[in-house]
Amino acid sequence: MARTKTNARVRQRYYLPTKNLFSLAAAAFNISPAHNNIYDVWIDFNTGGSREPSLKTFINQHGFFDGPNNDPGDYLALFCSEAVLPGSQIQTSQVDGLRQGVSSNYAVYRRYPDVQLTFYSQQDYYTNDVFNAWMEYISPTYIKNGTHGETVYKRLENTASYRKLRYPNEYKCPIQITAFSSEVFLDLDRLSANNVDVSRQPNSITYHLVNAFPVNIVSAPLAYGDAELIKTSIQFKYDYYYIERTARNPDTDAFYESEAVPKTPIPQPR
Repeated sequence: MARTKTNARVRQRYYLPTKNLFSLAAAAFNISPAHNNIYDVWIDFNTGGSREPSLKTFINQHGFFDGPNNDPGDYLALFCSEAVLPGSQIQTSQVDGLRQGVSSNYAVYRRYPDVQLTFYSQQDYYTNDVFNAWMEYISPTYIKNGTHGETVYKRLENTASYRKLRYPNEYKCPIQITAFSSEVFLDLDRLSANNVDVSRQPNSITYHLVNAFPVNIVSAPLAYGDAELIKTSIQFKYDYYYIERTARNPDTDAFYESEAVPKTPIPQPR
């Protein structure tokens, strides 16, 4: 292996003060640090197989004021209080002795850890109902006559009820987790009453989770004393994710999307 000089010395980064990252010049080149409190989470319930009822229809049947065409994902996007940008890991296998005295590691699998999202509960507990309905859709209850039962009381009174899991393509959904910058308006338009008309696309990064579904609804504690907001945390599994990124040039106001940038094709393994 060729000997290389220390990059920090070659690029002379040893004298760069960290405070420069927050300067106006840094902001002009999009290198100022990002914040973690501006994000959006959207679950696409418009998916599933051809069997009726679909997941979206089944969830809407649990709402008191929701029509069959309402989109639960749009409502939930307003109430997500905590989210994460997903991570991934490479599982390796160790091989000893290919080179004398050396242990070598090789990639064998790519793993995607579970994602946990936390939502505020509304006064009518709509959030709780959506995710409980989703779990019930995955593993629905059937009563003696082979139906789901018209009401909860029908299912409670039927001691011969049983469960039968649905096919994965019927309950898995795409989830989008997007983190974006606060530079939605120009500096001169932030206090304008008509700033909606001059809004612009901000810098962002979106994780597209493929085939996600809930596996755990975390218990929400209740207690006497000072009132606190009820939150419901949901743990999701998914197959994998893709990343989409956007960026804006502050000088020219040009907007760039990662999907529009040509990529060099990755050669197939031999």
